[in-house]
Amino acid sequence: MWPFNRGRSAAEEEVPEFAHFLGDAAAERLRFVLRKRDWDTARAILSTDDPEHRSYYIRIAAGTLGIEKWISGPIREDPDSDLPLLIKACHMVSWSWELPGAATDGTATSADKESMAEHLRRAEAILDEVLERNPRDADAWMYKLEASRVQGLPQVERWRRFERLIEADPTHWFGHEEMLWCLRPDWGGNTPAMFDFARTRAAACPGTHVPTLVVLAHRAHTWHLAKAKNPGKADRSLDLTYYENEKVMNDIWNASQLSVWHDDYRETLLTPIAWNNFAFAFTYGDYHKPAWSLYEAMGADWITEHPWDDVDFFVKSKAYTQDNLDD
Repeated sequence: MWPFNRGRSAAEEEVPEFAHFLGDAAAERLRFVLRKRDWDTARAILSTDDPEHRSYYIRIAAGTLGIEKWISGPIREDPDSDLPLLIKACHMVSWSWELPGAATDGTATSADKESMAEHLRRAEAILDEVLERNPRDADAWMYKLEASRVQGLPQVERWRRFERLIEADPTHWFGHEEMLWCLRPDWGGNTPAMFDFARTRAAACPGTHVPTLVVLAHRAHTWHLAKAKNPGKADRSLDLTYYENEKVMNDIWNASQLSVWHDDYRETLLTPIAWNNFAFAFTYGDYHKPAWSLYEAMGADWITEHPWDDVDFFVKSKAYTQDNLDD
């Protein structure tokens, strides 16, 4: 049972760093060359034949500041290519969250909201053009799905987009993660639908990262509980004792058996996402030996920012597990 029993601090061992690019040299280089406006090199990286790498690289490109200032050049120079169109649209959707119209604190004006709506209409028009050329572009469907959440579209439309996405790529991690967000209570969904989705897709995709959705659903639920308890408090601390519940941990354990500990599971670029999320849940559910095996797999190279958010919290969590291995 937590909290940490021996008070071990980050100062007692070398402080690790988050693996911001999942340890992938091509991903880190992609961010660098996009900032340098080197489209030829970026295009070569983004044109990978591996769907999982492509989805991750497009996510990096979509979040690269300043790409909107020059991506129209490659579109003009290569009008038959889907790729620069896709990158432009994905960037527009990704950065729509930064627009004044996206504010949820009541500060967004009618003009702000209309400006954001027009921004997203343009982004969706470009995504539709990409999908007219290639209806099975799962990454385009992923950003169509995210755009549906930004715009607050009905759940039936969100589901339609998700179904088209998994027709193209049944185990697309980021598409599944986005659909889970679409079903969260704070984004127009509800808790039963969120958990049903996570468990149903976990069962449908054994031997993949997808069952990690179950951990994400429980984490989202703890956030929702904290919000309900203190609705006016912006900085809410999540109740980590939630994971000591036997039913919660049975759910997460079953998900781990469908994912990282399934006989058919193979480690890939996105495996650290699963490792870190299951390690977090096992740590606070007092499943110390399973948690420790994941910490050992992660080592110092595969620590992701989420779900830890803070390096010191990660270090203390790992130390807590190590201290309690014999319990």
